[in-house]
Amino acid sequence: MYSFDRSNFKLFLKKFPDQITESKKYFENAKIRIRRENIENILYLGMGGSAIAGDVLNDVLFDKLPVPMQVVRGYECPAYCSKKTLVIVSSYSGNTEETLSSIDKARKKSNKIIAVTSGGELSKMAKKNKWKLIILPDGFPPRQAFGYLFFPVWHLLNRLINNPVPDRIIENLTIGLASQIMRCDENSAEGKSLPREIAFKLHNKIPIIYSVEPYLKSVAYRWRTQLNENAKSLAFHHLIPEMNHNEIVGWDINERLTKDLIVVILKSDLYPARINTRINLTKKILNEKGIEVVEVYGRGNTILENTISLICMSDWVSYYLAMIYEKDPLTILNIEYFKAELKKIK
Repeated sequence: MYSFDRSNFKLFLKKFPDQITESKKYFENAKIRIRRENIENILYLGMGGSAIAGDVLNDVLFDKLPVPMQVVRGYECPAYCSKKTLVIVSSYSGNTEETLSSIDKARKKSNKIIAVTSGGELSKMAKKNKWKLIILPDGFPPRQAFGYLFFPVWHLLNRLINNPVPDRIIENLTIGLASQIMRCDENSAEGKSLPREIAFKLHNKIPIIYSVEPYLKSVAYRWRTQLNENAKSLAFHHLIPEMNHNEIVGWDINERLTKDLIVVILKSDLYPARINTRINLTKKILNEKGIEVVEVYGRGNTILENTISLICMSDWVSYYLAMIYEKDPLTILNIEYFKAELKKIK
């Protein structure tokens, strides 16, 4: 089963806690000094694995950031970008076409620019224009460099909020994550590996991932994209309570078309009681339609801990599903083909 992990992809998963502990060093090396009173909004420019870090940051800091933050995917820059906009441009490779285009537009409007990258053209632009630069270690698939992309910016944004999150929260998070990974890896787990069991449930099914706004909004998307890239599996996602106003009706479709679907609901004990009521009612409707529902719980005492634990779980579920499907989790042939063809078109 594991012979298809030709690149030892599992090692990226096992070393996730190291990314968290190392990230403060990369932030501090950048020597960034910003004044909150000069910032009216934040733009986070990125694509793919680099952009998801911005999404999750926006979610976990939903009720803490004193200014609005928007993640921009694509070639453009919004009109409201100004001298009072803090622009964070993130591209792990440093060569993402869309991100380089959007920062080229943003730099004409804002002089508060922080680049997050392991090198490439973005690093060259940052040095040439004397932007603040957070340099990350290279050699990772961008989707598995999440800790490096997320936590240096976490330390940055934490300095903008009125009541900064203490370092001990990060320390507790790292300890808890290391323990979770031991339980995820069937070679070190005492008993069955939960993500492996979930992966077998998802085998030969199309997963529909549901999570909750606002704090876990982007975690469902992360599950979807990890299943896409690592397991080479289609997956879709939506949010509660929004899906209770539209998609819940879609499950009335002919049962012949839903037989290959399975629902995964990402849960947290930190939700308001009313949200849990909605989740239970959603499950009831799905069960009556004959849809299997898998519930996955976030761990920890804070939104950040819950979020990171669920992201960790998505890594391991997608890894095991890749092994079941006999796929190398590292390869992304369709993306590589797409990029190669795109380069031929001027």
